[in-house]
Amino acid sequence: MRLRSLLTSLTAGAGALVLFAACASGPAESPGTGQPWSIPDTDPTTTIKVVGILDPKADGMTDVVAAFEKEHPTIKVDYQYVPFDDLNSVLDSRITQKTGDPDVFWVDQPRVPALATRGYLEDLSGPFQGLTDALQPVTVEASSFGGKLYSLPVANSTQLLFYNKDLLDAAGVKPPSTDDAARITWQQLKQDAAQVQQKGNAQHGLLLGQPDRYYQLEPLPYSAGGGLGATGDGNLTPDVTNDGWVQSMTYYGSLYADKITPRGIPAEQIDSTFLAGKTAYLVEGNWMVGKLADSKINWGAALNPVWQGGEPASPTGSWSVGINPFSKNKEASAIFLRWLAIDGESGYAKHRAYAELPANTAGLKSYLQAEMFTSSEGGQQAAKVVEYETEHTAVGRVSTAGYIEFEDIMGRAFSDIANGADPKQALESAQSQLATAWKQYQ
Repeated sequence: MRLRSLLTSLTAGAGALVLFAACASGPAESPGTGQPWSIPDTDPTTTIKVVGILDPKADGMTDVVAAFEKEHPTIKVDYQYVPFDDLNSVLDSRITQKTGDPDVFWVDQPRVPALATRGYLEDLSGPFQGLTDALQPVTVEASSFGGKLYSLPVANSTQLLFYNKDLLDAAGVKPPSTDDAARITWQQLKQDAAQVQQKGNAQHGLLLGQPDRYYQLEPLPYSAGGGLGATGDGNLTPDVTNDGWVQSMTYYGSLYADKITPRGIPAEQIDSTFLAGKTAYLVEGNWMVGKLADSKINWGAALNPVWQGGEPASPTGSWSVGINPFSKNKEASAIFLRWLAIDGESGYAKHRAYAELPANTAGLKSYLQAEMFTSSEGGQQAAKVVEYETEHTAVGRVSTAGYIEFEDIMGRAFSDIANGADPKQALESAQSQLATAWKQYQ
């Protein structure tokens, strides 16, 4: 199922998702201040507070902010780094105070319905009318809810199966394929990873870039026929105890129990662990390509695994940027958003090393022509995989006003399963917790 049709079907109960070009026109009226506003032709002189999930130095946001301030010298950006796992609590505590701090914040696209429902996001439909043609339509849809644009997409994403060629060769294991007809199964991947550990001197068989997170694990139950985890009107009926979910999460737990995948390595250290050269396989996002291109690893890239007998599925969606409805600097914030996402090839993609797939169409074209993709066999394989997966197998995360609760509850269930809990019992507990948490939306 294509992502566009999937997103449309998922939001049928909550109002149709449509492209911003069809949204309301004219200046926006903020639910926070009640005052209409638009993007000015002249930059104001002010400082905007921005909360993001990217480390200023390690993830390149210092360079992005510096480039913006050089082009817009009267607008200063006070960038504040918040780890991904803390973002929900930080936004809850700060936006509800209605002080307007922060002005701008990073928005995980599947959280748009929940954040919009809670009144945490400014409606951007009026100010950005006619400006989103520079963006991939599917990313605009993922940043919208109920026919309104609530954030500006800066990125898209997909996942690839990276592998260490030297370790596989030492174990006599055939590399996985970039050909969809020969796509490796999750079951075969586990067997191959075990063999490379036993015969190829690999310390770790398989790493997952974001362990215990729904974005990373969604392809397992979906490919196994279990669906996205919720059904019904507005996707507010939890559905994580069917056979597809139980079987796929039993598999997930077995990776840890059989020591194919190590316990205890946080997501922030996964990439460096693979780059250390003692791991056979890594399922990780396209942002890994640049890091591997700069490394000494002899690497290759293949398609995301498929459940045996199931439908191929790869994660998609990424980050967008929204404005606090109570911000006193909406105009300056909108200028920053436009520069990040829309202007040229997008300031975010142009100035941030190892960025995600740009949501900006011109930026995406340049991204796939970058040296990290063209200068090696592994890079060329990665470009092929990125193009194929984003077009053919992308499956968006479940769209629901209850997404924040869903992600939190399922994250704890995934962690419990990885640490040895019975998968069926963990999923049943999660389903019960979700049913209780979602009553507020029904």
